[in-house]
Amino acid sequence: MAEIQFLRKLFDYDYWANLTALDSLTPLEAGKPLDYFAHVLGASRIWLARFSTADPKGIDVWPKPTLAQCRDAVDELRQGWTAVLDRLTPEGLAQNLVYRNTKGVEFSTPIVDVLMHLVMHSAYHRGQVASAVRAAGGKPALTDYVAWVRQVGASG
Repeated sequence: MAEIQFLRKLFDYDYWANLTALDSLTPLEAGKPLDYFAHVLGASRIWLARFSTADPKGIDVWPKPTLAQCRDAVDELRQGWTAVLDRLTPEGLAQNLVYRNTKGVEFSTPIVDVLMHLVMHSAYHRGQVASAVRAAGGKPALTDYVAWVRQVGASG
């Protein structure tokens, strides 16, 4: 059960980091920072859909949402991933997720690795968001994992 609890912690962090990064976009409203953030959401939607169907159609990996749509998507994805984690068992984590990538190539990957990939992929692109926010004259958000741990620890 410890592995599922650890994944829940990572997804809690991911949710916080997405909200924090999104706050840094508000003064900018458009451009590269929003494009990168939208990709985090698009990729997460695709991966979430793969837990229901091996080859989800019609989900854009580089969508063009508004900031308001991003906020809604962050919460929607939080609910979806929580439901996935609620259904998982330790044995289920070791099972493979069979899916097709965006080019149609089939893969089979252990679910635990898919979930780790999702969190790491999001962190990577939030780094791009921060860089793009800085380049656009904004103040990038601090979305480091340890910043979240400190905040959570300080608030109880």
